[in-house]
Amino acid sequence: MTLLTYRKMAKQAEKLGLNRLVRLVGSWRGLLVLTYHRIGNAEQCEFDRGVYSTDEATFARQMEFIRRHFEVVSVDDVMRKPADHWKRRQAVLVTFDDGYIDNYEIAFPILKRLDIPALFFVTSGFIDQRSIAWWDEIAWMMRKQYAGVEEDQVDDAIVDVVEKFYEISASESEDYLNRVGDQAQTGRYQGASPVWMNWGMLREMAAAGMSFGGHTVSHPILTRTSTSNWEHELTEGRRRLEEELDVDVQVFSYPVGNPDCFSSDLKQQTAKHYQAAFSCYGGVNQGKAAGSWDRFDLRRWPVYGPMRQFRMTTTWPQLLN
Repeated sequence: MTLLTYRKMAKQAEKLGLNRLVRLVGSWRGLLVLTYHRIGNAEQCEFDRGVYSTDEATFARQMEFIRRHFEVVSVDDVMRKPADHWKRRQAVLVTFDDGYIDNYEIAFPILKRLDIPALFFVTSGFIDQRSIAWWDEIAWMMRKQYAGVEEDQVDDAIVDVVEKFYEISASESEDYLNRVGDQAQTGRYQGASPVWMNWGMLREMAAAGMSFGGHTVSHPILTRTSTSNWEHELTEGRRRLEEELDVDVQVFSYPVGNPDCFSSDLKQQTAKHYQAAFSCYGGVNQGKAAGSWDRFDLRRWPVYGPMRQFRMTTTWPQLLN
């Protein structure tokens, strides 16, 4: 199903009142895992606006919505219970990727107020080195190059450069970004990135009961890196989280998380260090007797769009499989 078709369905289902009717009887059973990246006002950002899941007010409404209509669970609940347990439930797990500062400044207070446990997959190198992520750097260069141009054109330029980045190997990435900076006449981004949390913020969140998972050291698309690099990315990111936060890190999420971003070999390597791993391409996880349940491909749905689209996602997640 295309995103455009999905958005049209969401609008029509809301108009006809189908979502509310279906929620009364329950259209699905299993574990729905939601993925967020950034929360806030994307229009004020000079970096990648595409990683904004929603704004503050809508995020609060979304959390209130799932708390009212579903069983909100923690990652510990997921790890403790067998797959068959989830085929009888409508459970929702909330997750965040990367380690953006608005996770602490905006999302964390809302989660605390509503008593919702969330799982944060943190890229340890972003916290340690304050380095800019490649997607944020590309967006920054394009916004500088096309300053004053219509926003749609800037977005198209960013998408074009990002899609070409996806086609190259990790070993070519620095040269590619250097060329983009030269062509944009901006050069590379200099200095520390202002968008990441720090360890003090993360420790406060851990003390309040939030959970944490590994998300590599440097956020490479692992299937495009040498297999000899996998061990470092899988273990060092986890080690830093455990060292700084005094937590036991048992779960991992594959950077980007599309089906081509992990493989059977990578899943086997990940299983040596984690109890489970999460992808990010939609769907609902069901118990073994009811459908799909792969402990090293626990599927997540990236949250984007207006509230009606969120209601559609949480009411009909089986359509996203």
